[in-house]
Amino acid sequence: MNGSIFVQSKICDKIEQELRGQQDTGIVKINIPIKELDRLNVREEIHNEFKAEIIGEDLFIKYDGGHKSEIHSELLISAQMHNPAWNILIDMICVIENNNLRPDVGIWFRALTFAQNSRPIASLCPPPNVWIEQYSTNIEYVGIAIPYAVNPFYPNPNSGIGTTPAVPTLGRPTMAPYIVHLHDMNNTPDYYIMKWNENLTLRCGWKIEFNIILNIISRP
Repeated sequence: MNGSIFVQSKICDKIEQELRGQQDTGIVKINIPIKELDRLNVREEIHNEFKAEIIGEDLFIKYDGGHKSEIHSELLISAQMHNPAWNILIDMICVIENNNLRPDVGIWFRALTFAQNSRPIASLCPPPNVWIEQYSTNIEYVGIAIPYAVNPFYPNPNSGIGTTPAVPTLGRPTMAPYIVHLHDMNNTPDYYIMKWNENLTLRCGWKIEFNIILNIISRP
């Protein structure tokens, strides 16, 4: 027990040192060795103390301004008025694989359990059905929609050939898999139906090969 408390204290001290003078940056990223994040009580202490997201070995701590916080509150009220049965929470931690993430506003169509509300990490709180997140206008955004299906996607009919640039559709596709892409938050989104042997090049020059995604969802 004493060892666990020492580890928690050591990590919290490191986080506090890293945060000094960085509160105006919006989001602070701190690297913590993964072995130090193996214990649930350590993750929960970080969650309670700093409201951090944990992705791999990285902690992300967000500092929201007044406008953003007010928007979150208004969205919560609006969603509650639309459907009082929904579980609508601001900044609630959820667990996706081994990562701990915090949507700005999350809407769960089915109420979370008492344990998921009180100890979301230990109780594996699921991600929300609706995830609302605010972004800066200069961020390039890519959203990937995969089918909600019981059968795999069809296999690649021409495996082994090179990939070509994908062409956007005229509107949002009615069926997944597809990609939504914003060059930045001031642009209108482009939608791409994910087809075998096609790719999408981002601003940074990185190509998203659709085959990477399609190979996974086509496995039996």
